[in-house]
Amino acid sequence: MNITKKISLALAAILAAASFTACSGSTSSSGSSDASSAAPADSSSATASDAESAPAYSPENPVTVKLGLTGNIYEDIWDPIKERLAEEGIILEYEQFTNFSIPNNALNSGEIDINAFQHHAFFENDTKTNGYDLTAIGDTYIVAMNIYSHKVDNIEDALNSTEKIKVAVPNDATNEGRALKLLEQAGFFTIDPNAGASPEISDITEYNTEIEFVEVDANLVFSVLDDVTIAVINGNYALDSGLTADDAIFKESKYDDNSYYCLIAVRSEDADNEIYRKIVEEYQTQSTIDIFNTTFAGFFVPAWTL
Repeated sequence: MNITKKISLALAAILAAASFTACSGSTSSSGSSDASSAAPADSSSATASDAESAPAYSPENPVTVKLGLTGNIYEDIWDPIKERLAEEGIILEYEQFTNFSIPNNALNSGEIDINAFQHHAFFENDTKTNGYDLTAIGDTYIVAMNIYSHKVDNIEDALNSTEKIKVAVPNDATNEGRALKLLEQAGFFTIDPNAGASPEISDITEYNTEIEFVEVDANLVFSVLDDVTIAVINGNYALDSGLTADDAIFKESKYDDNSYYCLIAVRSEDADNEIYRKIVEEYQTQSTIDIFNTTFAGFFVPAWTL
């Protein structure tokens, strides 16, 4: 099955999932042992010591971890990791969400155990705004945000236009700020350097081209591509829509910091949990990089290597 058909089927599955059921998110064991009945009465201290040194998971005593994702395509990355972890006694269960505003709330409230869907800029804004007590425990990838067009063949044609051009950008704070910084790199305008990682349109200090911004939800930018001169599209949505990195007329290549590195998050109280740390370890491998280079060619870059 080719990647376009596979992504289309995955996207259809996401849209079909109009609702989801939230369950208890605490890490749980599928087995237990009765140490008191197995040990003699005078060996209580030895039994306690053995319990303290016993691993938190094993094939004989597995634990289940609920992982929050925002798209079936990411299961292509996680499936091999899931298989390796299962062999060691960690059972990953996917919880798919259709809206970026939900997974951090679900994690904070204990409905899931970990999530992996967002970059640092979004994470920091969402946790601060909503008062979530969450911690990032490992970086995953960068999804490139590129500029696309069905109206011009190259970025110079847009820059040199003698007429006002329409530019579609995501309308949420972090993605719009990222889009504006990319457009600045391309040469369309200058942004106030004090605006930070997520500038707003009002932070533009000088235009080199007359622009009319079209602000829409990040997942809908592709849908207006035929109606604008250029559009700035997140890599995951470009991939969902059948675009490739080579289709872009200008590519994101510069990162000032880790703002757009995607991450794995847990509740802060679980930041040192050995099970969750093991999941990060299994993610950050050459096997995962190989998937980035094949299934997601041109869009996914391993953030933990930067």
